[in-house]
Amino acid sequence: MVSRQINLGDYLISYKHGGNGLDSTPLLFIHGWGVSTEPYQEILDQLAQHHVLIAPDLPGTADSKSAQPLEDYQSYAKALLLLLDALNIEKAHVIGHSLGGGIAIMMAALAPNRVRSLVLANSTVRPADPLWEMLVRRILEILMQFSISKLKLQLITVPQVLLHNLLFNPHHLLHSFNLVIQKDLKTLLSLIQAPCLILWTEQDLTTPIMVAHQLLERIQQSKLVTIPEGFHEWVLLHPKEAASIITNFINQVEEVSSPDLTN
Repeated sequence: MVSRQINLGDYLISYKHGGNGLDSTPLLFIHGWGVSTEPYQEILDQLAQHHVLIAPDLPGTADSKSAQPLEDYQSYAKALLLLLDALNIEKAHVIGHSLGGGIAIMMAALAPNRVRSLVLANSTVRPADPLWEMLVRRILEILMQFSISKLKLQLITVPQVLLHNLLFNPHHLLHSFNLVIQKDLKTLLSLIQAPCLILWTEQDLTTPIMVAHQLLERIQQSKLVTIPEGFHEWVLLHPKEAASIITNFINQVEEVSSPDLTN
């Protein structure tokens, strides 16, 4: 994959681009809160083995710039739709992790004709309530994840990217955090027309498994795949397994126009 940058007027977007499968619909991968695409490199490489992949750094993260902090999910969704326009991509399979999942939901509701399918991995959906409880769970989860043997990712890569954003993009980081803890996307779920894979880990302490079941109930063409082990960052810590599940789902959507997602 190669790193590129494109000027979209109010936005300067850095993104990774590459992959195989020129005859199929491209993938758009949206990363989670506080970081950039950098910690996701392994799963991006896995996904790019079978499909063309676009993975942008969201405005206000890493080297992606925005004239003003983006204050709602709609602003992020519109920025990514501008990116698809600039790259002449009519439709995409949209994959979102955590905050990226919330943005993917907004894209699917805002521009259903642009989203071929939707993958929501441990996605943000509703406000954290109460906030202090979520923060305690989040701290515990981060500590528990150190038992997984990807210490370079957890101790070096993620902290470096987060520190960069804290130092150089603090206003953007604060605004996006407010989205996670305050905005409710449940009213948009019934508007989603695309086939949707809800990929969740049963041990997620940041966005508990009950959120996944709420998505399943409200999104019409949806299926839920749960992973017994793993935490909120499962897609980063187990990239090969995550990519396999996502790729199988996308291939199913590509192969048939109206897949039976109940099987």
